[in-house]
Amino acid sequence: MSAEQAVASVDSYGFVPFGVIDSDNNGYVSRVEARSLAGVEEVFSAADANGDGLLDRDEYRRVRPGLELQQER
Repeated sequence: MSAEQAVASVDSYGFVPFGVIDSDNNGYVSRVEARSLAGVEEVFSAADANGDGLLDRDEYRRVRPGLELQQER
């Protein structure tokens, strides 16, 4: 899926659903997958609470408020 398609697929809060970013459907968002969307890569390290280099659904859910603030700028 291209970045344009991903941006077109936002949830009711204006965020790209986790399943769209998780392009390989392994249950995690890698740094490579995060690069496909503006904002996600910038907050990746802060969102990666357990430091494993991947975002799980809960980590992504927690970072969404930060992405919302970046989108307002």
